Amino acid sequence: MPTFERCDKSVEDLAKEILNKYETHKPLVAFDVQVDLVFAYGDEDDKGRKLNDALTKGGLKALGICRKISLKDRALGRGDAEIALDGDWWQDADADQQAALLDHELHHISVKADKHGNAQYDDLGRPQLKLRKHDVEVGWFKCIAERHGASSQEQIQAKSIMDNAGQYFWPGIAPTVEITAGGKSSGLLPIGAFAKAGAKRI
Repeated sequence: MPTFERCDKSVEDLAKEILNKYETHKPLVAFDVQVDLVFAYGDEDDKGRKLNDALTKGGLKALGICRKISLKDRALGRGDAEIALDGDWWQDADADQQAALLDHELHHISVKADKHGNAQYDDLGRPQLKLRKHDVEVGWFKCIAERHGASSQEQIQAKSIMDNAGQYFWPGIAPTVEITAGGKSSGLLPIGAFAKAGAKRI
């Protein structure tokens, strides 16, 4: 079974820096959402070789997992959410990779609001949370893409991602175009979006 330990102050400080740096995290700061940070470590044999992954989700290795903390555990002094990080990976990752992973996990957390945009609270007076889903979730098999080619969901989804957001996920290989007009630049746009916009005008 993996072992766990509370993250050190440097990780807590990094989380605070990220929360205060990006606009998408402002609601978490405004409502003083408390996030517990914990490292997970896989088991080792007597020679120091890893026997299992520190974290898994859906049976696959994960570098970070975010979850809401139950009302009972919050009443006992826990935070509002928990982020577990693969401690072995963290030790080998560079500072930019660490910040990107922690930002990713923090981005899962959002404050639950009613239809008027008012925050919802639990019986402890703490803001209720919901977990934000990924913009892109895939489950692909290479052999299916090979067998069925352009008819496979693997290739259909990959093409859609490349056309609509490839410059973010595959920089350098995703086709992009930049439009300049009146001294103003559009920045890099995916060629697929540009083509669709042009088709609408015709």
